[in-house]
Amino acid sequence: MIQKPKNRRSFIKTSLLGLGLLSFPNIILANSKENYDVVVIGAGAAGLAATDELIKSGKKVICLEASNMIGGRAITDNQIFGEPYDLGALWIENGNTNNFKIYGENNSNFNVYKERYEEMYSVYSGNKRISNEDALWKVYDNATAAIAKTRKDVAPIDVVPYQDDRWFNTVHTIIGPWEMGKDFSNYSCKDFNFDYEIPESGVWHCKEGYGSLVADMYKKIPVQLNTKVTAIDWSGSGVKLSTDKGIISAKKCIVTVSNGVLSSGQIKFTPNLSAEKEESFFKISMGHYNRVTFKFKKLFKKKAKDNYLYYRIDKQNTSSPEGFCVTINPSDTKLCMCDPGGEFGKNLAKAGVDASLDFALSELKKIFGNKINKDLKQSHVANWSTNPLFLGAWASAEPGAFKYREILRQSVGDRIYFAGEATAKDWGTVNGAQVSGINQAKKIVSSI
Repeated sequence: MIQKPKNRRSFIKTSLLGLGLLSFPNIILANSKENYDVVVIGAGAAGLAATDELIKSGKKVICLEASNMIGGRAITDNQIFGEPYDLGALWIENGNTNNFKIYGENNSNFNVYKERYEEMYSVYSGNKRISNEDALWKVYDNATAAIAKTRKDVAPIDVVPYQDDRWFNTVHTIIGPWEMGKDFSNYSCKDFNFDYEIPESGVWHCKEGYGSLVADMYKKIPVQLNTKVTAIDWSGSGVKLSTDKGIISAKKCIVTVSNGVLSSGQIKFTPNLSAEKEESFFKISMGHYNRVTFKFKKLFKKKAKDNYLYYRIDKQNTSSPEGFCVTINPSDTKLCMCDPGGEFGKNLAKAGVDASLDFALSELKKIFGNKINKDLKQSHVANWSTNPLFLGAWASAEPGAFKYREILRQSVGDRIYFAGEATAKDWGTVNGAQVSGINQAKKIVSSI
């Protein structure tokens, strides 16, 4: 048995707004006449953590969120399937040090547990389950070894072997779109191999949903919802933020929105940021990873929780494999999650909900036959790629752009600070985003 690929990049995405998924925090309204110490933009894990740290330090702070809910890319819905469904982040990374996992363990309302060291999985070639998977894992092991050995800032496609092997597209999907949200041509080996400050300590799950953990941990943090920031003027001694609810002034601000939002120009900076800083929004670019979820009556009913399914994805004349990896019965929810990513996942999302459902079902039918049509109870598509509040899943360095990681983290004029998963040492994770928010808040506290 092979250990499940380490899904540290676990900010899988959701684009659903207005669902009323969870109880909201204490909602407040910003006072345009108030001069705040800090304005925090975004109420995901980074923004909530930064706001919490600033409040504890006695600072006058307001957190602004463009959507009608907190959590960012960590959202649990309990209505769509009648049970906890993580539309966003699913895997709790590095459980030994993950603050959300620790919070869940100390809270009787949550059931947090560690995933088995040897994952439960099955591998299919067509409609046949393979008992000897050596051919698949040979390609996988050599690909990961080649990427790990490479210390250069180049794309994996330049170094991975067995590119003509019949299992290559499956391996590409696992290590590329599923692990990184990007294809082998679109991310840096150096970024993939980055030495994290915190040793990896396994993957954990929350039966009630990762999004539920985030929302519960910060349920008392005051947030002004439905407030979109469109401009930040830092020409004076402080900052003035233009929002769809008016102007808000502060000494400093923390920006926690995604790099997809920053690179799209939805927030205008006056004066303009340096060319290098602007470039960091594009070079640490958003990957794509969307979720198509099904609930069947009998299919997978006897499968143990937290199962995974890999299948041979036919060789195509494309740089982005047209396929996905499957998560079965996550946290015993009896759901089947098919997660297409990379450029193919982005294009599938742009094609719409019906196209995503049709493709996912057609792939499952290749394995289980047309009988699943009658067995299907319900389906849902969670799409971050076209959601204007995110425009992607999580960010990683493009080939040759690893240096922009540090540039992205740097503050501007000692007034504008940046936090979120893209700036985190343990990037692409909820806990990494949280820690980045706390760290930036502490820097501000020491400077005010």
